[in-house]
Amino acid sequence: MKELKIGTSWVRGVVGDALTPELIVNFACAFGTWCEGGVVVIGRDTRRSSATLRAAVIAGLLSTGCEVIDMGVCPSPVLSFAVRELGADGGLSITGSHNDARWNALKFIGPDGALLNAVKSEEVIDIYHGSTFLLAPWDKIRPLATDKRVVERYLEHLLAALDVELIRPCHFRVAVDFCNGAGAGIALRFLNELGCTLLPVNEDASGEFAHPPAPSVTNMRQLAAIMRWLQADLGAAINVDGDRIGFVTGEGVALSEEYALPLAAGIRLKRRPGLVATNLSTSRMIEVLAREHGQSVIRTPVGESHVIDQGLAEGAVLAGEGSGGVAALPSSMTFDALLTLGFVMEQMAFSGESLAALVGRLPRYVMRKRQMACPPNLVYRVLDRFRVRYADQMPNCTDGVRVAWPDAWLHVRASNTEPLLRVIVEAETADRADLILEDALTFAHRMTYGHGGR
Repeated sequence: MKELKIGTSWVRGVVGDALTPELIVNFACAFGTWCEGGVVVIGRDTRRSSATLRAAVIAGLLSTGCEVIDMGVCPSPVLSFAVRELGADGGLSITGSHNDARWNALKFIGPDGALLNAVKSEEVIDIYHGSTFLLAPWDKIRPLATDKRVVERYLEHLLAALDVELIRPCHFRVAVDFCNGAGAGIALRFLNELGCTLLPVNEDASGEFAHPPAPSVTNMRQLAAIMRWLQADLGAAINVDGDRIGFVTGEGVALSEEYALPLAAGIRLKRRPGLVATNLSTSRMIEVLAREHGQSVIRTPVGESHVIDQGLAEGAVLAGEGSGGVAALPSSMTFDALLTLGFVMEQMAFSGESLAALVGRLPRYVMRKRQMACPPNLVYRVLDRFRVRYADQMPNCTDGVRVAWPDAWLHVRASNTEPLLRVIVEAETADRADLILEDALTFAHRMTYGHGGR
């Protein structure tokens, strides 16, 4: 079975398998048609296949009569900002994000700079399946354009969201692992403006990733090891397209990406109180932080577009997920790793505390995350068996099955990006978390490969 995933706001697959040049051209044509042949901003990450996909995207968009503004190698948050800043009709980011180098994807961005929501995504998919594309005559095909001024304005946008005068006197030394992605150049200028020193790791934008891209504890081992002799105040690992971030303390302790949202919330809610939007799989730490500031949290299905769309609808001031993605609403319409880094440094400057001290004041929970291969034709049957099993617990079934107890919760869901079943557990003790996880995995395996039943 070819590995192709079409979800809200994106199409993702293994290059040379399901993700073919023909498919990319046709989806670009569909998006250009959805934009009615208007202005579309594009950008890409550094992986090998992104240059090839860029050519296919440009061909498809230009064939529909779109004016294409090419940002080149460009973090997704910059592309989102460019769409809004230039008044474009849409944006298309070519990036496999957290997936390994075999994968790539198209992310569809609306005129507001946010990933397309479910309704708008369905419109693009309907156009794709109907092959009812706009076709511009030869004399209406426009030349490819660029706009190098956007990056300057994006940096101004980041700095405007932070208390720069509070951060500058601290002269933080910051080690950042870029995983050979798209963000090193912009990060250097950003940290210089904040009076900080950048200690770059894997900064070469070669696309030959030094490790898997997701900013997880496992993938931050190299950064954690070298923090012990870099004498940095904090470390950060940034996803290859600049939307997710994980942190390492000055002592060299890698933190779960679950800490990104509560760490950013500390300063964001001080300066601008309001709702926080997150997904069903994110740690309960964010509820504790929100309550400390007299605020509440709304939960949505997993996925950036779901979290930001619902957050905007309900007037939230912060949106994020346990994957390390955080957005400051409504000024930012996408997850932004550099802005999240800025928030954490501002919190350190405000409190006078180290990152380790800030983490020490957060509530302690034990989270377990596992995944299990599950054929797409079976995954929803397995989820239904979980729903039946926990019917007495009144599970939340808006995205898979989520069950909550006073001291723990379990979330079982289909992956949005890979043919996997994801199982997430959080509890107050390790024994409790391990017990729930083992039980859930055993049940999921039996429902997938066994004979069914309860």
